Amino acid sequence: MKKLKLRPFLIVFFALMVIQFVIVFIDVQFTKSKSDLTSITNPIIAIFSLPISGIHRSLPFYVHESLYIRAVYWVVNLFIQSAVVYLVILGLQRVRRKLKKLK
Repeated sequence: MKKLKLRPFLIVFFALMVIQFVIVFIDVQFTKSKSDLTSITNPIIAIFSLPISGIHRSLPFYVHESLYIRAVYWVVNLFIQSAVVYLVILGLQRVRRKLKKLK
């Protein structure tokens, strides 16, 4: 079995972190200004809240806990999402290598 490398996983993790932070920040700004654009950002946030929102729908971003607890929920959610994305990337690379061997 091949060893999983940490660097590509961390790249995926931090890329998702930046993307999610920016979208949540934009959503907060839209909400403050009572903009109709929250109808776009809210579904995106709902997607980013998966899989931890399965525990409770307010997780990880809108839970009524301290900032520290919200950050912990967010990091756990990011870790799960990053693992899924990383494993999908590895699977696609494996399929691509097998297809090259067949040619």
